[in-house]
Amino acid sequence: MHESETVLTDSQAAWRVIGQALWRTICRANGVNEAMPECLTKLMDAYALTEEEGSVCIQYKADSEEILSKADVAFLCEKKLLTRKPLSLEQAPDPLVPFVLDDTDGLRRLYMQRHFMQERAVALKILALIQDTPQTLSPAVQKALTTFNGMQYGKPSPTDETSRLEQQGAVARALERQFFIITGGPGTGKTTVVAKLLECLLIDRPNLKIALAAPTGKAAARIMQSLVGSCEQFSSFFPNLVHLIRDESLPAQTIHKWLLTRNKKGKISDQDNPLDIDVMIVDEASMIDLHLADRLLSVIDARRTRLILLGDKYQLSAVGPGSVLADMTSENGALSSNLAELTISHRFTHDSNVGVLAQAIKTAEADFDCKAFIKRFKNASEGKDKVSIHLYKSKNPVDPALVKWLSPHLNAYLKALQDYLDDRHSLIEDDSKLIELWKCAESFRVLAAQRVGHNGVNAVNDFIENRIREQTHIASNSLFYPGRLVIIRQNTPSLDVYNGDVGIVLPLENDPERYELYIGDRNKRIPVGLLPQHDTAFTMTIHQSQGSQFAHVAVLLPMAEDSPLACRELFYTAVTRAQDEAAIFGTAKSIERSVLVKTQRASGLADRLAEK
Repeated sequence: MHESETVLTDSQAAWRVIGQALWRTICRANGVNEAMPECLTKLMDAYALTEEEGSVCIQYKADSEEILSKADVAFLCEKKLLTRKPLSLEQAPDPLVPFVLDDTDGLRRLYMQRHFMQERAVALKILALIQDTPQTLSPAVQKALTTFNGMQYGKPSPTDETSRLEQQGAVARALERQFFIITGGPGTGKTTVVAKLLECLLIDRPNLKIALAAPTGKAAARIMQSLVGSCEQFSSFFPNLVHLIRDESLPAQTIHKWLLTRNKKGKISDQDNPLDIDVMIVDEASMIDLHLADRLLSVIDARRTRLILLGDKYQLSAVGPGSVLADMTSENGALSSNLAELTISHRFTHDSNVGVLAQAIKTAEADFDCKAFIKRFKNASEGKDKVSIHLYKSKNPVDPALVKWLSPHLNAYLKALQDYLDDRHSLIEDDSKLIELWKCAESFRVLAAQRVGHNGVNAVNDFIENRIREQTHIASNSLFYPGRLVIIRQNTPSLDVYNGDVGIVLPLENDPERYELYIGDRNKRIPVGLLPQHDTAFTMTIHQSQGSQFAHVAVLLPMAEDSPLACRELFYTAVTRAQDEAAIFGTAKSIERSVLVKTQRASGLADRLAEK
């Protein structure tokens, strides 16, 4: 097939248009009319693939001519399309040249100017945050740290002492530094460390302005709930933090909402008007892409604000470009002194099948035995939680095994919905039925790797929606109906709803023909006619589920055995959303691929941070 007949992907076509526009600009500047050179076409096609992979740059060995030859590089530099990275991080490349070449340490990285500048800005701000010498702890704080040794979670276990030492070490080190990262899997005590950290900081400075943040509304609500839970369980250990919570002086919002926060002068925060915050805690940092990291760090005052990032470095990277948390926590990286990893999980203990499954996924080696893996977890129910594996046996839009798994959960949800609808007129004084409905809705979720196709988000949502419409006697073409679960896809500050917010569609009290969305996490209601971009949420993509936890989780891996969506980070993220049960659905090949294939995103952030 000739080049002119090659079928391009949408991404390739879009990038080639960009390349053609750049080349026309060069031609006009030089008063010529020439066809776009082959090397620029190759570069645009490579960027298309890079974008699909979520990478920040094109990366390959410096002695390879895989993308551009030395002659190509010289030609593009001559035409002012490519410039070399400055030797110093403090120096910016020529802003009028669209691409930047980093050709050091045996690797060649080709950046779009915008991505290089974002990566550089993130590195510079972090380096500014970590330049101060470690701070000395006051006697009062040292006493509080000793007092925390008395906190006891239920029945003692052999790992309690190791966990306590990990947490105490993380708190002490975080107290000494302006910038710190706390990483660890579910149940390892990241939020407990934050509670201890904040209590210690409040001992010395009771009037600290503290902010809690997360990439999504769901995750922001969860960190607040977790902190409240820790304080309620051990209130005598956290008097200052309890006081802040009761006074509602501990705001938890999405990062996007913090970025739109106005200062006392009415100005939205920017580099010249940073956030009026002394301490910012950011949860689910693995979900932060390069662009969002750049925006967040640009409004942080490095001379004043202490920044603490929480996350699980084994989880999926952000939907957008980059792997910011993974780059910051790279082994022997530049931030090793500003990092603590918690390894002992209080949720996934030795008798947790979900925990054993998650550990098996993230530690699998090249000699992985898929048959033994499936046999081991096919029906693991002896323990405090349950794991099962179901191999796809049909090509129905929704596999019969999944229908069987869904049935008891849907029946319980439909009963709770009917109980609420029957009693909603008496709920003015008693909202117990609404609370029960919300708990039921949040008790289970189907998490799918893919959005379209068999056993994808759309197919399973259609199945569930049809079932609920039948139960509630709503026309099949009705977009909104009682009981529809909805996830917001677009940040809309004017309505105070954000990407990741989940709610239930319910009829208005005084008009059953009109509906509103009830967001139970925040006890918020909004007319459905005002909703921004949204989806049905009984089934979600695994990416959308980050920052959430559900008692019962069904994980739908791709049916296609060579799907790029079958990867370790996706599988691990989905499994670790489960608290009581994880049911895995897939083919033997997609399970094997989902364990062995690691996501590789090209980025230079770790190297930028080392350019001190």
